[in-house]
Formats: sequence, C-alpha cells, structure tokens
Amino acid sequence: MTTIIITESQLKEIYAVEEFAKNGDYNKLDIIKTIDYMNKLYIDSISKHNCLSESVLCDCGAGFGWLSFAFLLAGGKKVVIVEPHKNKLIAAKKIAKILKVDSQCEFRSDYLQAIDLPDNAIDIFVSVETLEHVGEKNIIPSIDNMLRLTKSMVIVTTPNQISPWVSHDSKVIFSHWLPITWRPFYCRLFGNHNKTFNHFVKPWQLFSWRKKFVPISKALTFESYEAWLAHYPFYSPYGGHFKQAPSWPMKLYFRIISTLFGRYSFCFCPNLASVWIAKAKK
Repeated sequence: MTTIIITESQLKEIYAVEEFAKNGDYNKLDIIKTIDYMNKLYIDSISKHNCLSESVLCDCGAGFGWLSFAFLLAGGKKVVIVEPHKNKLIAAKKIAKILKVDSQCEFRSDYLQAIDLPDNAIDIFVSVETLEHVGEKNIIPSIDNMLRLTKSMVIVTTPNQISPWVSHDSKVIFSHWLPITWRPFYCRLFGNHNKTFNHFVKPWQLFSWRKKFVPISKALTFESYEAWLAHYPFYSPYGGHFKQAPSWPMKLYFRIISTLFGRYSFCFCPNLASVWIAKAKK
C-alpha cells in the first residue's frame, strides 16, 4: 500500500479552490481517503506491472484529477489529465499546483474519441466511468483510440450493457435494455423519475484490445477474488461514505464468476471493470 503525505495547509488550499468549492457533488469529499481509494483500486495494480517513475499515465474523464495525483504522489513520471468539463479542468490545474506536481501534468479538454496524441504515446491509460458518457456512436471510436494510444496497460470501469442491473442512471432493473426514449416512462412505473440516460458498453466491444493486450484481473480491477474482498472496508468518493463489506449474495456471485470465468469474469459483472496488460509484458 502506497503512503501519501498531503499537508493540512495543502488540504485547506484545495478546499478553497473556487471551481471545486462550488461543486456540490464532490466538495465535501475526504481528499486523503479519496487518494487512498485511488491507490487501492488502481495505483497498487499499476505498480505491480509498471515502473511508476518511468511511466506516463493518461486519465480520461479525470474530473478533479484525484487518480492522476495519486499516481504522481506515488512516484509516477507524468500524467495527461483529460477532462472536457471546463471548471473541473481549471480546478485540476489549481490542485496540481497546490500539490507541487503541476510540472508533471499535461492538461487537455479532449473527448475520449478525439485525443490526438501519437500512437503508443501513453504507458497506462485509465478510463473510470467515462465510456458510458461518450454517446453510442462514439463507443467504438473511443475504445479504438485507447488501443492506439496505449503501449503497456489499460484500466477501465464502465457499466455493462448486458447486465440486468447496473449502478448507474436510474438503477432500475432492465431499464438500460430499452430505447432511451422509452426509459423515463418505464422507470416511472417504479417510482423513479431519473431524466438522464446513457448508452452502455457491451463486453465484446472491448475485445478489440486483444490485438495488443490481455485481461489479467479476475474481480473488477483486482487480480483475484481474495484481493477484491480484502480491500474492504473502504471509503468511496462516489457518495462520500464507507463501504464496510459486500453483501453475502455479492460475495457468492463474485466468487462464482471469478472461479468459472477467471480474467473474463468482467463480462458477467454489472460493471466491466478490468485491467488489461500488453502481451509483450506477459
């Protein structure tokens, strides 16, 4: 586990960043615990297969940049922070300066499918809950662009279109299987009035990555069911609360699919979270 030191004065400055302070969804999160979350779910896995001090990471849909900053504070060489949302990108620039890592950051406002860096310019590409927001016509171009840009490792998390239930949009079972124009009416039948809906990724749409990469995780972004179970309890920045332990049905389900399907268990999860490593590194 990586230990990160952020001073009290730095924390005070970060919470005072205007564009961050005005964001009602995230301005109350625990920054230290958020960095720890990024370490547990992503940086620890990255460090097992890459030399951080020699690696360039691209964080697309980076938000305020927490994953990128965790990578740099753990010893990473450089990050490319990609965030189309103007105020989040401005905040990320200010936070990077506060943490004194701004000289190791490149900031871009591209959409995922339009990142125009050279082929294999990125060692590690991370896309956390982003592919579901690119639009149906841009899913394949985005996946192909990640393949083109990356030479060592890809980490992705995104809802699974073929799962009956996903923790996204309305969270109403089967709703994402319907045409978007039908979903509001269907969800209202269950008392849900969500108005924002997205197109999700199908597992086989990631299989083009097999030209260069192989999946290595067996339980979300973890190398094994046991490693996934061991990361509990943890603080989640999505909602700002602790998750103490998975339910017994969830534990049973993850044990079954990780045993039966191994590194392709992501195909059967509500989320396609997985880690892919270059065949040359195997």
